Amino acid sequence: MNRFHAPLFFGSALAMIAAGYACSSSSSGNNGGPPLNEAGSDQTSSGSSSGAGSSSGTGSSSGTGSSSGSMEGGPAPSCDSLPGTVVYIESGDTQEPLLKLLGRQLRDNANITIVYQLTGSCTLTPNLYSGTKIPPNTNMLYIPSTAEDSAWTTKDPERTCTTAAGGGTAPVLGISALFTSSCAGIGQPPTGIGLINGPIQAYTFIVPTAEFANQTAITAPEAYYAFGDGMNNMVTYNGANEWNVPTEFYLRPATKSTLVSTAYNIGLTPKEMTLAGADGGSADGRRLLPASTDVLNGVKNSTSMQAIGILGDEVYDANRGMGVNVLAFAAFGQQYAFYPDSTTDSFDKQNIRDGHYVDWSPTVYIAAVDGNGAPTDPTVKYITDLVTGAPGAAPPNGYADGGAPIDGLGDIVKVGLTPNCAMQVQKSGDGKPLSPFSPATPCTCYFLSKVPNGQLPASCTTCTSPSDCGDGSVGCFNGYCETPPVGPTTGQAGCMVSDGTNNGIINACTNATAIQKANLVIPAGPDGGLLPPNP
Repeated sequence: MNRFHAPLFFGSALAMIAAGYACSSSSSGNNGGPPLNEAGSDQTSSGSSSGAGSSSGTGSSSGTGSSSGSMEGGPAPSCDSLPGTVVYIESGDTQEPLLKLLGRQLRDNANITIVYQLTGSCTLTPNLYSGTKIPPNTNMLYIPSTAEDSAWTTKDPERTCTTAAGGGTAPVLGISALFTSSCAGIGQPPTGIGLINGPIQAYTFIVPTAEFANQTAITAPEAYYAFGDGMNNMVTYNGANEWNVPTEFYLRPATKSTLVSTAYNIGLTPKEMTLAGADGGSADGRRLLPASTDVLNGVKNSTSMQAIGILGDEVYDANRGMGVNVLAFAAFGQQYAFYPDSTTDSFDKQNIRDGHYVDWSPTVYIAAVDGNGAPTDPTVKYITDLVTGAPGAAPPNGYADGGAPIDGLGDIVKVGLTPNCAMQVQKSGDGKPLSPFSPATPCTCYFLSKVPNGQLPASCTTCTSPSDCGDGSVGCFNGYCETPPVGPTTGQAGCMVSDGTNNGIINACTNATAIQKANLVIPAGPDGGLLPPNP
């Protein structure tokens, strides 16, 4: 029996549209071998460094070699002894760059110290649901204030502190980088625990730059057969087998959001995509790596034309031009493949925001909430207000002496995430269809004003009140008049104007770079569906 019956637009001889613009584009922006089968621990045991598994691509090194919490290199201080209000967090490691950037500002401006442990999204979610405490004497990460260390930057390692002896420490905030329902065995949160959608985290397929000269895109069926069948992959491109060398697959373990979200977006389960064995390695030699930086370095250093890895889009953004390239991706039923941004050189996340690029998840902030869904801890509420762009967000105890309001949306853009308020589409789960979305307090203009070399539409006029905006505006937000987005009505050949359905959204007309692969042969069952994985 065929497992999937998603419509396949891929035939044995597809028309080739060069990796150029499907219609004239407003390009914006300029840039700038790990061991086999290493699954990596989530680093939650007592005394282990919770920084292992850093995903930052900006030179961060928050692994087991994190710097001491002491300026003199002495023993790490007690986390409870740190200044101000201490907030204990468990977070997916893709969110480390945001935590570092936000942590510094919270220390300096709001007298708040975030102390966090980096782990897998599917490890922290049940911990927050059940109230599991962080063991005593566990090394945690925190950010020094400017007064502590004026030379520290987000490219430097975090400081470490140690949880108190005794009964353990309960985290008050969890940050998952995918839908919590995608984690095996995880249902609805218990009463009193809420889920708050934060910035959008996109995931990408990357290849070495030399390989990108031949492979610029990957389709969902291609990825399904590559990672589902491994060495038995029957897909051919230009007459040659592709991506069938599992030792050149650079992946993450099945507890990590990067792996889980990507698997569901290509029609596989995390187990099928990892082929993980009892020892934490994989059955066919594919590499299950503890950190996104390991994936980045593995792909970059590979000399194989069959190398491929998965990576958070923000990590790729921080390492553009460093020996790897991101592949354009086409979902099931999508006529063309698209990059996360409108072009390979831009940072506008246009295709994420309008639904042409579907491999993404929301970050989900998990905390105790009241009957209205607001966090009961006022400091946690302040943090979630910052990352959701809530107007008038302010620390519960006021700003520190000399402190100033924190631009949470600006921080999100700076680390390469996409604010939820800049999105035009939504979905109910990883791998689920898209539907239209209109945020209550839109921030598209503000987002485009902050991206590198961003280009603002003419409709994004500045304002101080709604009266400054024209009739077509939905209001004045973050200093700009926001108007409902209007996409092109013509574009690449055969594009469909969005009609509110999944196919209409992903195949809508666009001015973004669009790629369609010719000479691609993909196996299918008698009814046209995908064959079951056969590793």
